[in-house]
Amino acid sequence: MPISRTISSSSSSENENLDEECNPTSPEDVFKILITTDNHLGYAERDDERTNDSLITFEECLQIARDENVDFILLGGDLFHDNKPSNHVMLECINLLRKYCLGDKTIEFKLISDEKINFSSTVQSNPFPWANFKDPNLNIGIPIFSIHGNHDDPSGSTPLCPLDLLNSCGLVNYFGNLSSLENIDIHPLLFRKGETNLSIYGLGAIRDERLHRIFLKNQINLLRPTNNPDDWFNIFVIHQNRVPHGPKNYIPEQFLHEFLDIVIWGHEHDCRITPEFNTVQKFFVIQPGSTVATSLSEGEQLQKHVGILHVYKKTFKMHRRPLQTVRQFYFVDIQLTDHIDEKALKTLSNTKLEQKLDKILTDTINELLMRAQNEHSGHPKQPRKPLIRLRVDYTGFDLFDSFNDIRFVQKFSDQVANPKTMITLNKKRDNNILKSNEIKLDPDAIKISNEQFNHAQRVEDSIQTYFESTTENNRLRLLDEKSMLAALTEFIDKDEIYALNTMVEAQIEQSQKFLVNNIHNDDVAFLEDELKRFKILQNVDDDEAIKRRKNLLNMARKERLKANGEKSSDDEIMITEPIRNNDENSNDDDDDDDDDDDDFDRSSMKTTQKRTQSSTKTRGTTRGRGRGRGRGRAKTTPTKTPRDKRKLF
Repeated sequence: MPISRTISSSSSSENENLDEECNPTSPEDVFKILITTDNHLGYAERDDERTNDSLITFEECLQIARDENVDFILLGGDLFHDNKPSNHVMLECINLLRKYCLGDKTIEFKLISDEKINFSSTVQSNPFPWANFKDPNLNIGIPIFSIHGNHDDPSGSTPLCPLDLLNSCGLVNYFGNLSSLENIDIHPLLFRKGETNLSIYGLGAIRDERLHRIFLKNQINLLRPTNNPDDWFNIFVIHQNRVPHGPKNYIPEQFLHEFLDIVIWGHEHDCRITPEFNTVQKFFVIQPGSTVATSLSEGEQLQKHVGILHVYKKTFKMHRRPLQTVRQFYFVDIQLTDHIDEKALKTLSNTKLEQKLDKILTDTINELLMRAQNEHSGHPKQPRKPLIRLRVDYTGFDLFDSFNDIRFVQKFSDQVANPKTMITLNKKRDNNILKSNEIKLDPDAIKISNEQFNHAQRVEDSIQTYFESTTENNRLRLLDEKSMLAALTEFIDKDEIYALNTMVEAQIEQSQKFLVNNIHNDDVAFLEDELKRFKILQNVDDDEAIKRRKNLLNMARKERLKANGEKSSDDEIMITEPIRNNDENSNDDDDDDDDDDDDFDRSSMKTTQKRTQSSTKTRGTTRGRGRGRGRGRAKTTPTKTPRDKRKLF
């Protein structure tokens, strides 16, 4: 593949053009794209201090796009933190998109691929199978193209996600959603601007283990134009684990196709926006990272950026733009052995040692607060209170087991955004203790459960099989299995996120009341017997128990509606027995459409299949996925991968 590519990863706010490097006489030939991923709108929405952090930074991203006069915005997944964002978050997102993306700005590029395939819906026929900037009823100044991530992925009996709503509203162009995970054909978005041809492939988030298996089976095909395929600049947008979390719980870069020029990698929150060259596959990987810290981990403290990608023919250039409104975050590891020596441990009293620890933590936090003040960007919307995480390793200091970190952090409650989670105390445990406390499962019950698992269609059925087969010693001691299975079913079937928590809290409260009314001495054995009796009374299927569980599940649903800002009525809050059915996939008939936006021949596409393991057989002819040809023109021509291009894994 051609490798005549130039890159620059300078962090600049000045208007520097790639045109001067590549072709100063044709500025109309250069694509200018804003790259961002993992915006997580709605994260920490219920935190009074951090409720608007994600929205503020997302607005800055849109502001940069408008100031830089980009052609379009490319999102790499997880625009929302939840699959069902609250009304407030959805409203604020729509307001921002209308404010920054609508307008009379001229669209200077053409989308020449088959939009009926690019923007097809996996659930039902899409009434608007075209890009929003082509809609005669909309004035789009900055188009947005986005795949879904693992947080805002389609779910439910009719798989939908927030991007489906924004797509129907004409605010976002949602692509990369697959209707089938068998023999996947990925159709690119094909753009043309002057002499530059750009193809963008998108693959929304899929469970890593499953996608790993799909790659190993050579079931992913990337369709390429047969008209001068080497003249196209190829970008692949993916949202998966890049760092190994297990043997198959990630996607190796070697799985991806060699003809790609750039891979935009979402999901990983560490900002590594400087293009990294893969010497094996000969493409660059750009990992923009998140725009808001969603975990207090070390990688989240890196400076957050968005990227301005310039593409001219087969060359590109990346400008990093640091975000000025991100809440500051500082992560510090503290090893107590570096601050308190063995002599002090033996000679000082426990009170003195705790005072010394208090001083170490206080001095560290004050230094970080001073640093945050000095490093503040000065942007009026950047929060003043930073995030701080101190990870304290107190191995060998057993007396600190009783250290009250909750009381300690109260003195910083008005200076830090996360006082309750500011300090985490870690202690390395003895391996012998870990082995002695290891939970031993009943092998006979597991065997019975595994034998029946192949016949069980639901995970709760398998769990119930285990508890029915195991001995009394391996059952739950306090919570009754029938109530917990009812809550689990509600969580799986209806995505009631508070079902399990509500059920656990209610059973704990009921057990406490039961013990208060029945225990009148300190006999531990009698207490154990009463707990067993309480569980037996609860773990039944009579009318009273069923009614009690339904009432608790109704409470969980009300709690969810309240958290989402939705109203509920007693008529609406009704838990019924789950209806189990099998979803049927429906294929829409293709419509003929003879209008062409360009002289590009959409029928001239060929299949490029990535080989991830050696094989003595070549793959046969593959056809377009699901909808067949689409418009009656998108016939694909399979090409065999050269033997020397196949990789062994």
